[in-house]
Amino acid sequence: MRRSLVGLALAVLLAAHAAPVAARHGVGGIDPRRPTPGVQLTLVERPTASPTGTPAYRLVATGVPRGVLFGIWTKDFGGPFQQVASGFRVGDTGALETIDGAGQPRRLEEIVFDPGSYPRGATWEIALVSADHAVVAVAKVTPRPIAARNDGCGVSLELASRRGDRFIVTTQGFEPGAAVVVELQQAGASTRKPLYVPPEGRMPLDVVSHGTAGPDPRARYAVKGAGCEVAVDYTWGEPALASSSVR
Repeated sequence: MRRSLVGLALAVLLAAHAAPVAARHGVGGIDPRRPTPGVQLTLVERPTASPTGTPAYRLVATGVPRGVLFGIWTKDFGGPFQQVASGFRVGDTGALETIDGAGQPRRLEEIVFDPGSYPRGATWEIALVSADHAVVAVAKVTPRPIAARNDGCGVSLELASRRGDRFIVTTQGFEPGAAVVVELQQAGASTRKPLYVPPEGRMPLDVVSHGTAGPDPRARYAVKGAGCEVAVDYTWGEPALASSSVR
């Protein structure tokens, strides 16, 4: 799977700061589960997709301390965080900015970040990290989700294995206390599992693990209740890791 790409705008604006792809380095000290309190990073999807067909994003950062130098790090599915840009600090306007090759200030919010071709259901993370790694803010997105909604209920699958054979399932919108049936179809066979929606209305996460890859990598996960039914089709195994998997 190809590495994340920083959008063309970033390559042009930050030529003096961003390391070439081959020279990027990872770090084990970025823990997305322990962000710095008060610092918020948000990914805003652009109205049009990138040339790869995957959404591209802009970054909005709030609560960033002054007088601190920051870099931008990205994490592809199954890989480590890698630095893709540096040289950001809070400017006179209160926004994070850097100086481009022409000596002009460029705001972080003006720069486009593109994860490149990406597998369905895989998450992409981007982090704002101070030069000493003392301040960290992380945003997470699924560029090409495996998800479906029907009326008020929904189901989504997150790719959780670098072999493409395991997914974490989240469901929403089913009536508390209602009986539902979870059905998994694959390779011409199906398995059914009856469940009850907890009183708080949120069903526990389900983990789908596929066995040895066969000739047909297609599968369907469905949840059927008295008031709502929803199903999502997806592929698993090697086809699940391909960015060209059919939506």
